[in-house]
Amino acid sequence: MKWQWGLITLFFSLSATAQNLTSLQQQLASNNPELRASIARQQAGQSQVKAQWSPFLPEISASAGYGKENTLHDKDDGYVGYLSGQWNIYRGGQDWKQKSIATQESLIADLDLEITSRRLHRELGEAYYEALLNTHFISVDSEKLQFLHNLRAMAQKKINAGLTSNVDAIELDLEESTLSAEIETHKTDLLVSKDKIKILINSDSAVQLTVQESFPRVSEADFSKSELTRNPTLRKQEALEQSSQLRRQQTQSEYLPSIDINAQYGRLVPQYEDPLKGTESRVSLLMTWTLFSGLETRFKSAAAADIEKAQGFEKAGTRLQLETQVSSLRNKARELLQLRTLLERRQTLTQKYYDLTLSEYRRGVKNSADLASATNSLFDNRTRLLEVQKELAILKLKFDELTL
Repeated sequence: MKWQWGLITLFFSLSATAQNLTSLQQQLASNNPELRASIARQQAGQSQVKAQWSPFLPEISASAGYGKENTLHDKDDGYVGYLSGQWNIYRGGQDWKQKSIATQESLIADLDLEITSRRLHRELGEAYYEALLNTHFISVDSEKLQFLHNLRAMAQKKINAGLTSNVDAIELDLEESTLSAEIETHKTDLLVSKDKIKILINSDSAVQLTVQESFPRVSEADFSKSELTRNPTLRKQEALEQSSQLRRQQTQSEYLPSIDINAQYGRLVPQYEDPLKGTESRVSLLMTWTLFSGLETRFKSAAAADIEKAQGFEKAGTRLQLETQVSSLRNKARELLQLRTLLERRQTLTQKYYDLTLSEYRRGVKNSADLASATNSLFDNRTRLLEVQKELAILKLKFDELTL
């Protein structure tokens, strides 16, 4: 047994460097690769919005080279060099629609970041509470081992006095052996949860927890929210629907004409003279109207309308799914809160029952089986209460992911 107590002592000596959920969340926000990739996509979306201002500004370019012209009146060849500019005045509103689409896509990137952040924080919380549960399990089982160790000493005195047989000692030895195996299982589960945490926070450093950290005290008020207007998944569906509507409108704008101002200055007609001395210029206001595009615009418009309709159906389905999940989580929480109340009341009763049984065992009224039953009732109730507290904490994480 000494080696077991040595491991337990080492385990709890690490509590000085223990981490809580808040510190782990800070590491997640700084180090998680998936979250950082989502942030990069968000920044790319913001840059795309800024880029959509360019169609509203004139385009200026410089051209130089060799040219040859053969027209009805002249045949010219030689150098050309000129500045040219083009300014689109009207394109059926396509540029404004494209800018609005880029704004919606940037919003979608923002919402994807929020969705990813919420999910990762929930996954981190789940792994943390699983690890915390096993930490408490090890503590409870270790405390129970100490109880059994004390009972073993009392049983040995009764055996030495001839008041009972070796059966009492054997029963306690079996119980200690079972508990030792359970502790090893909890240690394995604890390592699995810690590995999940290390992956989420992208760190090779050891994750340390302590039994001084408890589960949050969850109440029914924590599950009272029912508003989904801030839910990023639903808002993303709304943004996707809006984006598809803008794409349909942009496609329909292709039926309208395009009006441009074009200007050129320099050596426009090919000559062997110095192109830098050219004083030719050309200015034009052109309206271009595509009369037939092989029905491409028509089919693109029809496809965009169908996509818009599909996005509307998906938004309605997403809302119904989220409302069902919120209702289910609230009902589950209500059941667990009632169970927690019953277990807390039962904890007082099991403690009294254990104290009375221990007293009667010392006086020889109760045997070792009675004492073992009282001990198991006391610690099994504590274990079940810890499980319920963990389940409630995870339920709150899931509920907050949907409603905050």
